[in-house]
Amino acid sequence: MQTKTTAKDFFLYLGIMIGLYVSSVTFIMLMFQIINKLFPIAGDYTGGIEGSIRVAMAALIIFFPAFLYLLRLANKDLVKLSEKKDLWVRKWLIFLTLFVSGLAIAIDLVTLIYRFLGAEDLSLRFFLKVAVVLIVAIAIFKYCLSDFKRESFELTRKVKISFSVVSLVVLAGIVGGIFIIGSPNAQRAKNMDDRRVNDLMTIQSQIVNVQWQNKGTVPANLAVLNDPISNFIAPKDPETNTDYEYKMLSKNSFELCATFKTKSDATKATVPVYSGSATNENWQHDAGRFCFTRVIDPELYKGVPVWQKN
Repeated sequence: MQTKTTAKDFFLYLGIMIGLYVSSVTFIMLMFQIINKLFPIAGDYTGGIEGSIRVAMAALIIFFPAFLYLLRLANKDLVKLSEKKDLWVRKWLIFLTLFVSGLAIAIDLVTLIYRFLGAEDLSLRFFLKVAVVLIVAIAIFKYCLSDFKRESFELTRKVKISFSVVSLVVLAGIVGGIFIIGSPNAQRAKNMDDRRVNDLMTIQSQIVNVQWQNKGTVPANLAVLNDPISNFIAPKDPETNTDYEYKMLSKNSFELCATFKTKSDATKATVPVYSGSATNENWQHDAGRFCFTRVIDPELYKGVPVWQKN
């Protein structure tokens, strides 16, 4: 007699599959971003890597333990009542997972062969990503196949070791992600430094595009930038709420300083001349008090100063 599927059984196995899918996809995403960070390609955009790593880590921290817990509950039911191995929901979800993992293996291999035959760039980064997808897909395929075939549901030593290894691999991925992006405190410090750089960029833009191009000189102090009509107020340090350091060096040069908590990722370089676009400038800095000196090129920023209009 076929065992009836209850609502508990349905949602239990559905939860197991969702936990498996989410854990697998986010682990692959995490490994991809770690690989991208460790093996960068020149010209490749890396601005969203840290955000993607945080999303993947957060999902893994929640969904992977939930998957293991639900799997343990289902196994306890199977130990008590082995007939539940024939539940339609269990079979359908196992076969669906076998199909998806098998399809992932095939697509992964097709991609590898396609790029090889096309003599495309087969970098170490590409091979590592192929290996990650292949290993995860094969592991899921073998797990589902063995789970479908097994008759005894007691947790043997081999099964315990297998799940321990998988848990250690996931934990290693999470630790690797933390190592790449830093601790929460380090992330907060970096975010504050990014805010400081954005503030300095805003101040610089106001100095060049408003003060210099309209008055033909940089301001004597930051208070001059405040304009109630345009509603501009010079930003302050996000943590101390104090004004940023500013110094007028000459009619067309100035210095902006801030105190940073961290050192920027890129190698520090000197930019003696204002380049015209804040997003293209070099804003690399060391930890601690750091100053940026800018010299405005009058040939690039001629404008029509007010003092010449009359």
